[in-house]
Amino acid sequence: MATPEKSKLVPRESLADAVYARLRDEIMQGDVPDGSRLSQVELAERYGVSRIPIREALRRLQAESLVVAMPYHPFVVRKVTAEQVLELVDIRAALEDLALAKRAPLTEDELDEMRRLNQQMAQGTSANFRDLDRRFHQILAGPETLTIGMIDDVRDRVHKYVSNMTSGKSGRTTATEEHTKILAALEKKDVERARKLLTEHVMKSRAFIVDRLAADSADGESVVKAPARRATRRS
Repeated sequence: MATPEKSKLVPRESLADAVYARLRDEIMQGDVPDGSRLSQVELAERYGVSRIPIREALRRLQAESLVVAMPYHPFVVRKVTAEQVLELVDIRAALEDLALAKRAPLTEDELDEMRRLNQQMAQGTSANFRDLDRRFHQILAGPETLTIGMIDDVRDRVHKYVSNMTSGKSGRTTATEEHTKILAALEKKDVERARKLLTEHVMKSRAFIVDRLAADSADGESVVKAPARRATRRS
């Protein structure tokens, strides 16, 4: 068998990036549950690669606090407590409010794009809802800001805990109706009202998590039993 030309070989870094992206997505989607042990040997067999890119991917995930290294044991997907999930939602609400308060006024082209995205969300299915919703909020926050990177990271971390919130038609309808109200406020240049509506929109996921965790609790007692609190507003 002829040896491939070096120019056609996949760089080791690219392979590690591909493994990292796939495993990270599986963790974020909940396909690999919290507390799962990640054997380098098993992952190498599953992805059809050597252990080197697996090890590099796991180290990157460890740096992001998505996995932890246990002494004498495989890497483990980090368990996130109920309090931490709710904290993430609070952080997202605060970041989105900050981004909207500080960004330049939305242009008519940006508003048109958001209307188009929201219409696609209303007519689409849960399969593409997440990507469309992410793009909607990226434009809202300001695509070129550093804040949007932090917002996206928080969204990824909390997604698997609220993914079934918009899996049904009613959940998606509620979300797009809330988007419509935010857009209406922005069209009137009423940023303060838009910020209020945006915070309420994001915090709906917090209330959903509270209800879900309370329902999942065997004895009905939970640290999230208290009413959902609003994120601090910033100027």
